[in-house]
Amino acid sequence: MSLNGAGNNSGSSALPLSEGLIFALDIGTRTVIGIVAGMEGKNLRVLAQSMTEHESRAVFDGQIHDIFRVAQAVKKVKGDLEDKMGFKLGRVAIAAAGRSLKTRFVRMDQEIGDDIEIDPVICRGLEMDAVREAHRQLQEEGAGGGEEEYFCVGYTVVNYYLNGYSITSLAGHTGKRAGVEVLATFLPNSVVNSLYAVLGRVGLEPASLTLEPIAASKAIIPDSYRLLNIALLDIGAGTSDIAITRDGAIVAYGMVPLAGDEITEALAQGCLADFNTAESIKRELVKGKEITFRDIMGVERTISPAGALEILDPVLESLTGRVTEEILMLNGNKPPKAVFCVGGGGQVPTFTDRVAGKLNLPPDRVGLRDRSSIPGLQGGDLEISGPEGVTVVGIARVAMENVGHNFIAININGKDYRLFHSRELTVFDALGLIEYNPGDLVGKNGRDLRFVLNGERKVVYGGLCKAARVILNGEPANLKTILSDGDALVIEKARRGEDARAVIGDFLGEFPEVTLRISGRLEKVGPRCFINGRPAGPHSEIAEGDRVEIRPVVNVGHLAGARGMDPAGFEALVNGRKVSGDYVLGGGDSVEFLRTDPAGGVNVQGAAREEAVEVTVNGRKIRLSGKPDYIFLDIFKHVSVDMAGGFSGGRIKLLLNGCNASYVDPIKDGDVIEVGWN
Repeated sequence: MSLNGAGNNSGSSALPLSEGLIFALDIGTRTVIGIVAGMEGKNLRVLAQSMTEHESRAVFDGQIHDIFRVAQAVKKVKGDLEDKMGFKLGRVAIAAAGRSLKTRFVRMDQEIGDDIEIDPVICRGLEMDAVREAHRQLQEEGAGGGEEEYFCVGYTVVNYYLNGYSITSLAGHTGKRAGVEVLATFLPNSVVNSLYAVLGRVGLEPASLTLEPIAASKAIIPDSYRLLNIALLDIGAGTSDIAITRDGAIVAYGMVPLAGDEITEALAQGCLADFNTAESIKRELVKGKEITFRDIMGVERTISPAGALEILDPVLESLTGRVTEEILMLNGNKPPKAVFCVGGGGQVPTFTDRVAGKLNLPPDRVGLRDRSSIPGLQGGDLEISGPEGVTVVGIARVAMENVGHNFIAININGKDYRLFHSRELTVFDALGLIEYNPGDLVGKNGRDLRFVLNGERKVVYGGLCKAARVILNGEPANLKTILSDGDALVIEKARRGEDARAVIGDFLGEFPEVTLRISGRLEKVGPRCFINGRPAGPHSEIAEGDRVEIRPVVNVGHLAGARGMDPAGFEALVNGRKVSGDYVLGGGDSVEFLRTDPAGGVNVQGAAREEAVEVTVNGRKIRLSGKPDYIFLDIFKHVSVDMAGGFSGGRIKLLLNGCNASYVDPIKDGDVIEVGWN
């Protein structure tokens, strides 16, 4: 994943956070909403905003499934905002939905000197230590089942402590001991990585990462409200996220994997309409008028709000039942004093009344909150002014508070990345967050070659791989090495070993040649070689599964077979004595073959009966006839050789069954011959 933000490109016109503006993005199940905002005193002003819908269902229950289609929607919003603002956007604040959410309370205390004034740096360090401890506890408890790493996506401070006593703020105080209690929230790495992958494909760099209910509560529940026991219910399209406040802090988070899409799907079933048409019907319900639509049969139909709500009654009962059960569980099995609802799903008529009824609250204690309910918010058009536009404002506010705290800069193979730093990051973590292919770290040996040689199974092993190398700041490291801000990391991919190769000549050392004087001529006689029953030479390559035979010339019968003679038609003399076919030959033996006369049984040396043989010359079949025996020179009556090679200084190449040959070497049926120039 390439994150090309303002901090990475000196030539970019992307606006950095230090200039006081923030680009915030709410990537939802149905929509993507973006704003550019800045602070005016204590107020947040929305300077530009844009919203688009996914072209298809690319997000389910808060989890991005189709990264490329989500990236298209983000690119559209980003481009629209850039046109409105007149400059490029490079860094963005984002939030993750509470899918598979894990939370942990942790208190962390630290000894300090009486003469040291506690500043924001000390406070932030104490908070981060608490978050890391929460992550360690989560790992020890096996919350991920050993299959997936969990990643902190945000935390809230429940309380500070000075010398053991509760205090609302540590900044500016002195004391012997400072402490903090945080509520840390964790999501699976897969949820976070998918968000990073989308940003990387549109040239954005993450500036802040938080949880959607944290963002929504930051927007809609000011600090002055948090003394009260309030439940925030963010009903999106895929998930319903929950936050609980009391005693001045957010004390619990939760998530129900049911939301507006279940309502839409119920309408699609009841009205026999496609998903997009059903979504339009759901939105029109708010107006309280009859709705005209066209079903999948092409028939135009009209439905009243009452008729639509009758269809929705079961799903609304199920949805409100699930979210109220979660609220009660998070709030110690007692109802909160009030419920604030945000998100598009909560706008369906009767939703808030059903929630109030199940919590035994008066109807006016459960209400929708839109942007008009956000304290200190200015600007923004009416198009995104409803409950669905609240979370993105909260994302911007969280980013304004956390700018520069949650991310570290890492250079990996020459590219700059910003990684969320809510716990100790290792090299392995960093590679996961930038979508580095883990297969590049795992070297593989070359393929082995398996074949059969003279009936015995043989294996030639492939070459060994070259392991991947990890170099951190010029020194060797490994995947478990801890990273720090500003580190430079170089990853050298593992290299695959070479596949095993073999030729017949590699195995001829076990079968030496024998020197014989045959018919008065001194010759070196080597073994006969075959691959899958076909003649082969020393340079013939062996393939996987081949059956290779190497037949050494040990006795007279072998020699006769090597020269294409039928032992029944010949008698052999070795060193002048008549021998049988199983006579074992030794180096320097003189061998003569006498052809027998079939008519009278008289031995006649060199009988004149003609023989025909077929040989392969340079890949072409040649038939020789008219003689009882043939030598290499006989093939030139049928094959012409280009003399240009000789004129340029080359040496003629004569190969018989892969071995160097001379013009007078005998040839036999089935021999493989090569003629050319070296």
